[in-house]
Amino acid sequence: MFPTWQSFMKCDLKMAKMLANHTQGVGEGFKFVLNKWKPYYFACGEKNRLHCNVGQMKFAIMPMIRPF
Repeated sequence: MFPTWQSFMKCDLKMAKMLANHTQGVGEGFKFVLNKWKPYYFACGEKNRLHCNVGQMKFAIMPMIRPF
């Protein structure tokens, strides 16, 4: 998970946090809870960032505010 939009766009993994490895994404995968109302930036870092750089495994999420 990337800390900033800029690092996400550049696929800069220096400050990124690995949430799961390639074996943890198999089958049912893993669960990640969106605890804060902020953008989250995800990408695959495998193959020396190839998947991220070509945009095949790269996405951003912005949680919706829950109505009260």
